Amino acid sequence: MFSDALSQVHWPAVVAAVAAHFVLGGVWFVVWFGKSYAEALGIADRPAAPPAPLFVVGPLVCSAVNIVTTALLQAALRVTTYGEALALGAVVGFGYLAAMTVNIAINPLFPRPFRYALVSAPMFVLGSLMSSAVLVALS
Repeated sequence: MFSDALSQVHWPAVVAAVAAHFVLGGVWFVVWFGKSYAEALGIADRPAAPPAPLFVVGPLVCSAVNIVTTALLQAALRVTTYGEALALGAVVGFGYLAAMTVNIAINPLFPRPFRYALVSAPMFVLGSLMSSAVLVALS
């Protein structure tokens, strides 16, 4: 089933979805919610510094893995319409990404876990919806 799905993935669509998700994440966490994100992490009092390469490349790679997985699911489930894509994007976004964001945040190292989840989880849900739509649009 998934070997067949792998052959049906439209890789240029995956690259476009990864790029769009990366831009969304940058705008979300730097421009729109940078201050709230820093407060949720307990680092708002630190001087602004350019991010280390890990904090740029890491999210890009993780997003790529998520989007390839979504592309495989779309192919295996034969998702071809925007409605189906958005439904799958919502299932993945809420069911996996938002839930894992909350799960990761609720540990002793996050000073404000629910604020972190409120800032981060919506970006992952929106990114999942957007990526699913891009994959259908360009496939």
